[in-house]
Amino acid sequence: MNLPHPILRNSKLNGTEIEDLRVAVGWDRMDGYYHRILPRSYTHFSVHDEDVRLVAFVNVISDGIADAYLVDLMVHPDYQGRGLGQALVTQAIENLRADGIRAIQVIFEPRLEPFYRACGFHIMQSGVIDTWET
Repeated sequence: MNLPHPILRNSKLNGTEIEDLRVAVGWDRMDGYYHRILPRSYTHFSVHDEDVRLVAFVNVISDGIADAYLVDLMVHPDYQGRGLGQALVTQAIENLRADGIRAIQVIFEPRLEPFYRACGFHIMQSGVIDTWET
């Protein structure tokens, strides 16, 4: 796959860039949250285009020892369907494995199961309480 630019680990991002990407993929903006989230994250991975616009992102929450969770995987609609999401997840997994993380987990909508299977995830039953749902 030909990436617009390399996948970067812990690139300098501001919350507005991530909020703009959230809107581009059809999610709520979460205005003002990412300036608090990023400094508390274990790590994150991102891709920018030639105009230095954020086009792909995944955040990682982890204890740094045993478990990690991939959250907020987003690929700008202009770049979807080209393997960028899978490349981002693969890079994250490789880096986390190198960090010694034993279990990498993700929560996703059922329609995304084929994508995560293709990324190597074993699909298991789980549950979540989303306190933002009304």
